[in-house]
Amino acid sequence: MDFKWLDDFMSLRELGNFGAAAKARHVTQSAFSRRIQALELWVGTPLFDRTSYPINLTENGEKFVPYVENLLEQIKVTKEDFAQVALKTDHTVRIVSLHSFAVNLLPTLFRKGSEQFKALNLAINPSVQGIDNHFQALLDGSSDILFAYNTQGMRPSFLIEDKVEKLLVCQEEIIPVASPTLLEQHESGESYPYLAYSEHTFLHNVVAPLVEKSRCPLEQVFETTLTESLIKMAVNGYGVAWAPRHTIESELTQGVLVRAFPEMTELLIGLDIVCYRAKESRRESISQFWQGLKQVVEVNNTYK
Repeated sequence: MDFKWLDDFMSLRELGNFGAAAKARHVTQSAFSRRIQALELWVGTPLFDRTSYPINLTENGEKFVPYVENLLEQIKVTKEDFAQVALKTDHTVRIVSLHSFAVNLLPTLFRKGSEQFKALNLAINPSVQGIDNHFQALLDGSSDILFAYNTQGMRPSFLIEDKVEKLLVCQEEIIPVASPTLLEQHESGESYPYLAYSEHTFLHNVVAPLVEKSRCPLEQVFETTLTESLIKMAVNGYGVAWAPRHTIESELTQGVLVRAFPEMTELLIGLDIVCYRAKESRRESISQFWQGLKQVVEVNNTYK
């Protein structure tokens, strides 16, 4: 169970309306509804009577209230007791990012900002599954920094956009690449083998529409959720893949990958990479990281 579900429960109990409760919890109504359903599934019984207006608790929902109040109070006391001591001396900055950022982009940024980030403990969680949850984590202090692409589906909802601060980190290109051998051996008129991102991944939503409209003859032969896996397959000559430039700098330099279809500039995808933090954050370590990142960005302008 996610403890945030308990706050969701109390908010809906108080407001009696999914829309109002979702706004109060700084999430979309659809995401809030899923969280209430998940709580009811965990408890094993309906907690709200959705046929009434305003929405009322069921009999089991009423019985559940004192348990929730007790749990929330215990969580609050425990968190405050430990947080007040730990955060005064803790130099940890908790960072959430895409896996490819954690492997390729962030190490380079940290190297360039080694002086600015001195004495900080940078803890990276390479996952952006459920972006609404990650923005909520910034607001409730469960995480400190979020790296994401500045595109639809990865931005904060309008309900919380004024509660977070955004910094443009760099501009990114996602380009089609393949091994030189594959391109040299390709027979005219035949389809190119295509290495795809799996459905429900962010990059699938970015790349797939472009591929569908492309005039290139492509036939999918492989799919995965990991950019690193696509790169390995492309290096070994299995097909054409779209990859963020920051993930393939080494392969391009070594010549084991080259840009495919360079004459088709419409196949390039440009995206901004941005960083978020909660505006109300007061921890010194977060401020030091944020100011240090600003300096790195100003000096380098882009990832390169």
